[in-house]
Amino acid sequence: MYQKLSLLVTAVFAGVFFYMQNSSADYPGLLLEKAPIKKDIKLNSDILEKIILLPEEPYDESQVRHIIYRLDHLPPRLLQSVQTEGIMIRLFQDKLTNFPTTQHLKGETPRGYTNTERTWDEVPGIGGSKLVLVKIGHSEKGSGHGSINLELHELAHSINRYVLDDLYFKMKFTAIWKQEAHLLFPDEGYFLNYEEEYFAEAFAMYYLNLKTNEELEETAPATHQFFRELESM
Repeated sequence: MYQKLSLLVTAVFAGVFFYMQNSSADYPGLLLEKAPIKKDIKLNSDILEKIILLPEEPYDESQVRHIIYRLDHLPPRLLQSVQTEGIMIRLFQDKLTNFPTTQHLKGETPRGYTNTERTWDEVPGIGGSKLVLVKIGHSEKGSGHGSINLELHELAHSINRYVLDDLYFKMKFTAIWKQEAHLLFPDEGYFLNYEEEYFAEAFAMYYLNLKTNEELEETAPATHQFFRELESM
């Protein structure tokens, strides 16, 4: 069983994780279950209809469908826990800092972007709070971020914080991170120095597709086994 997270992480993580004070109050956007695009989408889990928020203005429907289908590959029990914890996924088009929960980040330089002039206004996603923000059309690596998949990586931060709160698993994953991070991401300080970033990226690899799943299993078998065990709980 996926358990509620009680260990609060309050550090700032550029582009992918930031601790934001908010509640599960109403967020701007249109629930998937009420959106016209819903009639053309067949889901494995109806839970997504209640946790995905779409822009009210016109958007690239093809890109949105791809995002939804990728999230639909996640285990239903995990998605149920995401819903139980009040985590919402908001797809957006403009600037990340246009939301009430991120306005205070305007003009600020995220961690990991210290050698550039980029600010939070240009970052395509953020996770780790009750509201996960994912920019439409920026799912793939190189689209303003370095993750293998934006939506899975960002959601993983919130899952790590709010859903997975068994101290045994936390300690176990810390040991795995120290053991395998350098194997999966050699010379990539972002994943070597920040356990939560390694978790999010490994999560994305596990669930993105068969190729990335097999790569994770071959290169970081203990990490792969960790996520496999979570699926069986």
